[in-house]
Amino acid sequence: MDSNKVLYWTIGVILVLALTGVSVYAYGQKVSLDEKTDEVATLETQVIESQPEEVSADNCVGDSCLSVDGLEYPAGELPAAVSSAVKAALDDEYKAFSTYDAVIAKLGSVRPFSMIIRAEESHIASLKAVLDKYGETIPANPYAGKVVVKSTAKENCQIGVDAEIANVALYRDELLSKVAGYDDITAVFNNLMNASKDKHLPSFEKCN
Repeated sequence: MDSNKVLYWTIGVILVLALTGVSVYAYGQKVSLDEKTDEVATLETQVIESQPEEVSADNCVGDSCLSVDGLEYPAGELPAAVSSAVKAALDDEYKAFSTYDAVIAKLGSVRPFSMIIRAEESHIASLKAVLDKYGETIPANPYAGKVVVKSTAKENCQIGVDAEIANVALYRDELLSKVAGYDDITAVFNNLMNASKDKHLPSFEKCN
């Protein structure tokens, strides 16, 4: 059988499986083609919805600002209240990172701390990017090496639950209202708040 026939035969089999919804093995896992198609569609929708229609100086942060022509740094001067809000958010993310880092130092690379700490690094980077954009001085982490944690994973998971609940409340009840009118900072705050509420908190609740 030549290579073209093999290709046509393979495509035909895939189409039949897709039409009938037959389960197949892919990368060592049994999955339904229908289910995988739904997952791909969902991911595509999430990516599209997370992107602004047009990136501008008003809504860009970090790498997205590289696509904005003529954007000079600093992009402007933040009012004192807005600057304080961003630095308060950074302080809270510093505290979370240092807490989870202390747990890993004490107990080893245990989940979910070993995964969430990487997300906290990303959160910190996002807030630093905002401060860089507006020419603000970036505070150092005041909690590094100073956080005392518990002796068991379960106890520390409760610390994580409490920290993520407080983090969501901080953004929702205090900080978001202070950055109204700044689309870029509002977007960052919403992303970090939703990550805490929808991803980190449930992970800590499961291990508690």
